[in-house]
Amino acid sequence: MAKPAFKPQRTMWSKKYTYDYWMESTGVPVHTGFFIDDLRTVKLGWWEERRCQSAFIQLMGSEGVSSSRVTEIPAGETTRPLKFSLDEIVYVVSGRGLTTIWYDNGSAKKSFEWQQHSMFLIPHGCHHQFSNMQGDKPVRLFHYSYLPLGLSAVPDPDFFFDNPRATPDDLASQEGFYSEAKMVQSPEMDEALGLRVYWYGNFFPDMKAWDKLDANVRRGAGGKSVFI
Repeated sequence: MAKPAFKPQRTMWSKKYTYDYWMESTGVPVHTGFFIDDLRTVKLGWWEERRCQSAFIQLMGSEGVSSSRVTEIPAGETTRPLKFSLDEIVYVVSGRGLTTIWYDNGSAKKSFEWQQHSMFLIPHGCHHQFSNMQGDKPVRLFHYSYLPLGLSAVPDPDFFFDNPRATPDDLASQEGFYSEAKMVQSPEMDEALGLRVYWYGNFFPDMKAWDKLDANVRRGAGGKSVFI
């Protein structure tokens, strides 16, 4: 039996965020703690609205700030179209597939392929679908966004998912949006990051093989990053 639709609510004070209430309303497993052993084997549950197996990941310290979840796509299948009002980063946990994105008003569709360890950006306001190009095994994707912050400001999921407001096609004039990452050199030192030169891109074919990560010494020993 399908769960009732989430209804935004206002409370004077609560330890939970609007995102937490919405997350619970989906009926999908929520995994918490300081770490996850293996996203390839973490337990998933059926998400009726998205028509897929999924799970939310809420690590300690991310509450109310960032959203993380895992989606599994069966062999040879495609997810239902979805329009999301925020930028979303996707990391390919396992498998190989294809992403198709398009904007409102009949704009041309753009597609690109990915593999295990790929990482890419889904721009805000575009429709998108993920396809599993393998015929014998499922695909698992890891999604990351700032939806909790958004829902704290506008406590209505309908504002963020499949919003009927037409979104301008920001990619119409950007043929190389998903091209190879580029090195950006700043004329001044970035005091927050401690960097002057960094790599910036919207598609990284294989993060396991990417050897241009920059040390993030200002964020703690051993941390490295790219910008997307």
